[in-house]
Amino acid sequence: MILNIRDALRDPSMSGKLMLALQRAVSDQFTQTDWEELGYETGEHDYITGHQRLMRSLYFGDEDYGACVFQALRYFADHNTATIEALLKRKKIRFALENDAPELLQGLGLTESHVPAMPSGSITASQVVERALADADHLLAKSGPISCIDRLHTALQGYLKELAVRAGVAVDDQASLTQLFKLLRASHPKFQHLGSQDKDIVRVLNSLSNVVDALNTIRNHASVAHPNDNLLDEAEAMLMVNVTRTLFHYLNAKV
Repeated sequence: MILNIRDALRDPSMSGKLMLALQRAVSDQFTQTDWEELGYETGEHDYITGHQRLMRSLYFGDEDYGACVFQALRYFADHNTATIEALLKRKKIRFALENDAPELLQGLGLTESHVPAMPSGSITASQVVERALADADHLLAKSGPISCIDRLHTALQGYLKELAVRAGVAVDDQASLTQLFKLLRASHPKFQHLGSQDKDIVRVLNSLSNVVDALNTIRNHASVAHPNDNLLDEAEAMLMVNVTRTLFHYLNAKV
C-alpha cells in the first residue's frame, strides 16, 4: 500500500528527492502507452495528451523530454496527488526506484525485497557490453528497434574508446565511431593476428567497417536521436540492431 505520499510532497526534505527520482524513472521507463494508461487510470488523460510537448518529445527523443516530465509531475503533485501514488504503484517505476533510489522508498515505507543494482565505479569491458545489450533489449520491448539505435551507437562508441585506452592506444576525444573502429583494428594488438583464415576475416571486418560507418549516418539522420522526419523502417532498424549486437559479441570475445 502507498503511504504518506501527500506528506512527502509537503516535506521539503522529501519532495525534491521524490520528484527527481520519479522524473528519472519515468523518463527512462515510460512509453506512450504507459502515459495513456496513467491518464485514463487517474483522470488526467486530457492533461497528458493535451500537453504541448510531452508526447512529441517522447516520440522524437527530444532533449526537452525530461523537462516536460518535470512539468507533468509538478502538475500532478499540485492538482492530483493520486497520480503520483499511481506512478509509484507501477512495476517498472518501482523497479527503477529500487535500483536508483532505495533510500527514498525506505523513507516512504515502500521497500520491497529486490536484487540490488550493480555497484557504481570501475566496471569491466564485459560488463559494458552486458549493460548496453540489456538497455537495447529494454528499449526494443518498450519502443521498437528504431529506439535502440541511438543507445547502441553511444554504447559502441564508448566501448571502442575504452578498449583502445586500456590497450594504450592514443585516442582523440572527438573521434567518431568510424574512426575508433578503424583505429582499434589498426593498433590494438588483439587484431594483428586473426587466425588461419586471416585474409577472409579481414574481408569480414572490412564489411563490418562499412556497417559501423552506416550506423553512424543512420543514427544521425534516420533515428530518434534527432528530430528526423524520415525514420528507418522497422525491418531495417532491426537489421542494424542485430548487426551491432553481433559486433559487440565479437569484440567482447576477441578482446
